[in-house]
Amino acid sequence: MADLPWEDSLLERKLQSDLKDLLKTLVAFANSVKPGHVAVILIGEKDDGSVQGVDDADNIQKAVRDACNKIYPSILWRTRTYEKEGKTCVRVEIEYDGDTPHFGGAAWVRRGAVTEAASDEVFQRLIDFRLSKARELAKWIDKEITATPDTGTLVDISAGGTRSLLHPRWFLGTQTATLRFVNSFWVTLDVSGRRMSEPLEKVVLSWDDSHNRLEVLIKV
Repeated sequence: MADLPWEDSLLERKLQSDLKDLLKTLVAFANSVKPGHVAVILIGEKDDGSVQGVDDADNIQKAVRDACNKIYPSILWRTRTYEKEGKTCVRVEIEYDGDTPHFGGAAWVRRGAVTEAASDEVFQRLIDFRLSKARELAKWIDKEITATPDTGTLVDISAGGTRSLLHPRWFLGTQTATLRFVNSFWVTLDVSGRRMSEPLEKVVLSWDDSHNRLEVLIKV
């Protein structure tokens, strides 16, 4: 199973003389940052962590703002100045906003320390996450949720009553699960050390009030 695009490094250091690809980096980070995480660009630091600083922090922040204004849909970002080794630098932070994919030209994603154009597979996955159900599920990747099978009932005509039906794959009933993967077709959960995948059309979203977390109802 291919890795999700947000599982790679989301920290980059840039010198003020090396901002020609700033727009590309901003778009890549916005398309790759995990929900609840922050991607960071440190302007004024070298790749080895040594500090050069910036000459005019206000102009750097303006350049960041101008680049961000070119991105559609708009991204969640902020800048601030900071001092390191007696020199002024600019920190740029980009958060996940649920509106991927973002564009500043091509769709860019992050692979380790490299920014690259998204493959068709990754691009489609970014599109998938805009679908309401897949988008909500994506927020719970690698988190615990509640998985509840839909048991239903069967009418027993001969006995004049009813009896419960067990879900053919979820016969142990409600369980704690960890959500591992989602796209527009299926969702994959880890349940008691066992990986379980279900068609997305059979998954109904709800909320587990007792545990304050997402609940998924798995239909038969």
